[in-house]
Amino acid sequence: MNIENTLNQGISVLKKNRIPNPYLDSEILLSESINKDKKYIALNSSEILSYTQLNKFHNFIERRKKGEPIAYLINKKEFWNDEFYVNKGVLIPRPDTELIID
Repeated sequence: MNIENTLNQGISVLKKNRIPNPYLDSEILLSESINKDKKYIALNSSEILSYTQLNKFHNFIERRKKGEPIAYLINKKEFWNDEFYVNKGVLIPRPDTELIID
């Protein structure tokens, strides 16, 4: 399966499960699954993905459709121009907190 079809499949699953921002979430999860940035995804939509990449993406989508936050899935969150490691034992930094700090 190629990048475009995989991305569309993820979007469809997340939409059906009423996950907010299904396009952005699918793009982030696919990017993490193939270890490439979002620009690469846009420019290489016909590239065929490996079984390992597809499996990782489908696992992410299954967990996301159950409501698990993106930050916990990819184990990182950007906050104040820094990237932090995040897991289930850590509160996810919120954008509103940056305003309070400013």
